[in-house]
Amino acid sequence: MADMKAASISKSERIHSLDVLRGFSLLGILMVNIFDFSGPQLYRSSLVQSGGGLDRLVEIFVFVFAQASFYPLFTFLFGAGGVMFYKRIGEKGLFPERFFARRMTGLLIIGVLHAFFIWHGDILISYALIGFLFMLFIEKSAKALAVWSLSLIFIPNILFSLLLAGDGAVPNADDNTERITAVYQSGSFSEIMGQRAEDWFYVNNPIMAPFIVLSILPMFLLGAYAMKRGWFERSPSEETIKKWLVIALITGPSGILIKTMPVLDPQSGLWSYLHQSIGGPLLTMFYITAILAAVQKLGFKKVYKPFAYAGRASMSNYLLQSLILTMLFYSYGFGLYGTMTSFQAILTGTGVYIILLAASYYWFKRFEQGPAERWWRWFVYRRS
Repeated sequence: MADMKAASISKSERIHSLDVLRGFSLLGILMVNIFDFSGPQLYRSSLVQSGGGLDRLVEIFVFVFAQASFYPLFTFLFGAGGVMFYKRIGEKGLFPERFFARRMTGLLIIGVLHAFFIWHGDILISYALIGFLFMLFIEKSAKALAVWSLSLIFIPNILFSLLLAGDGAVPNADDNTERITAVYQSGSFSEIMGQRAEDWFYVNNPIMAPFIVLSILPMFLLGAYAMKRGWFERSPSEETIKKWLVIALITGPSGILIKTMPVLDPQSGLWSYLHQSIGGPLLTMFYITAILAAVQKLGFKKVYKPFAYAGRASMSNYLLQSLILTMLFYSYGFGLYGTMTSFQAILTGTGVYIILLAASYYWFKRFEQGPAERWWRWFVYRRS
């Protein structure tokens, strides 16, 4: 228990910009995931499916501004938080490797329960497993982390893009969507569990494993780099803020351009791949640097605070999103799977996010940690 208290974060120690970014990332993640909660998006070739009207506009907006950009943001913050955790444990005279390994083991347990009992789109299992690999890099210098991160982002993706440039077409959609819709809409709990496992293995298989590692590990390293370079200090220098603005001005337009191309050329496998692998992370860096600059230049204003409350309990809110929405869409709840338009789904997701913002606000009036975060901390710091 003494170790647990020694490593806990007080209100005064919290980094507001990290919490704001976490809360903001939860909104973007939900805007993308709502299409998977509400229908068989996993088995469709693209998020943009509607022929026209408001639904198509919603799909294009989410495709360009959210998809492939908010999970990398969440991943970046995980890497930054990992460095902060390692440093805090080391400063207390403890063994950071031991506690970080426990941290990843606890995350893996939560991820397995989430993936196979609540929702197949879990990211925590991948974070936990790749987190053990992250341990090999976490004590490297900021410069080394930047080199590793950018190399892992650009070299494999450029090589793969060259392969796709010759004959790259978007793969056809899976024809099992009607069967899958029927399972989630009216199947038994055991049938849904079986489909949930099938969905998880559809993405998390040996063929996809290298792509998963190459999408997560570089962003872990980039987040670690940012933490070591003082991006999250309470009073960064004017020079640092100017650098953020330059990065935002470069990455924002270039990311939007790349992510718009698959909308203009939907049959191109190359543009579809670049949307995910390059455009997504570029827009991620725009969001990070623009928000950091705004928080520092404008101060910690009321407009940011709701995001910060959600960000303080980011894991709890991430899990609650899944719990609420699966109850809403699956047969053991309201059975609305496959019945909503894209616009209706986005409105539903926005409503759930607002509810969770309010719940986070009232929760932190009474408690210091979210419920999932509290269990995770207990697991990490419990006595052997």
